[in-house]
Amino acid sequence: MKRLFFIAALCSVVMVSGCMETTYQNKKTNNNSTTTTTDENGNTTTTTTTTDDSSKNNNGKSFHSVSGKFSINFLNPPQGPSMQEETNKAGMVQIFRYVDEVGSNGMYFVLYKDLPKGVITADNVEDKLKLEANAFLKNIGAKSTKTDEERLNGNKGLSFSGTVNDTIKINMRNYFVGRRYYQFGTIGTTSAISEKDAKKFLNSFELD
Repeated sequence: MKRLFFIAALCSVVMVSGCMETTYQNKKTNNNSTTTTTDENGNTTTTTTTTDDSSKNNNGKSFHSVSGKFSINFLNPPQGPSMQEETNKAGMVQIFRYVDEVGSNGMYFVLYKDLPKGVITADNVEDKLKLEANAFLKNIGAKSTKTDEERLNGNKGLSFSGTVNDTIKINMRNYFVGRRYYQFGTIGTTSAISEKDAKKFLNSFELD
């Protein structure tokens, strides 16, 4: 049962609409893997797994994304980056994500996306952060337990947490850096990811 939850949670991380009901067609060309996804309504999305751009860097972090312009301490080299194209009212958005699964009961992840110009303003950034956080928790059926304002290099953000059936803990942070949205955190049972380990991961995130 927990494994099914984590598959659903991973779908939410990738942000595929109707993930559990979709069908997949996989292609591999060169070092990239392209997935075309069709849901029950006939809508399609395309996800591409690209060559990993991670590297060791000079600030001592275990993982560095060149294109993502961030560093963080994953426990293990994460899978990714994978890229999904999502079309919404604001236009087409590319979502990139890295995932480090911990057995069958936990995961660490980072995702980022660049919203179209003009979508994020000084007046609405706080509301947009809350909308993103609430949508994520709703998508995985989590009950919100705590939300606090955050700052990272002067950029506004939130830390938010939740639980699923009192057994699975969600610890997240999100930020807008200009029009780029970052979300990172942990999902797992306390036996898979302790509160201490979750906090260490969250606190290790740095912008280039």
